[in-house]
Amino acid sequence: MTERESLMKQIMEYSFAAHEWNLYLDTHPTSRMALEYFKNMSKKAEELKKMYAEKFGPIKVSDVNSDTEWTWVSEPWPWSN
Repeated sequence: MTERESLMKQIMEYSFAAHEWNLYLDTHPTSRMALEYFKNMSKKAEELKKMYAEKFGPIKVSDVNSDTEWTWVSEPWPWSN
């Protein structure tokens, strides 16, 4: 597995976990433990997304931060191998 693939896998894992805790919190809104897990998973997913964007290009269109070139089409898309 390449570094790019490994990083994308981690992003998917943490994003999935954050989503699952989000769903749990919908039915258990006063659970401090669940809220803590949700925050931790969300924070880690965002850190990994930022790392991915810095190393391999934008993960989503809104990550493009160039004033001179539309970099969305310059790099392989996140789902491309």
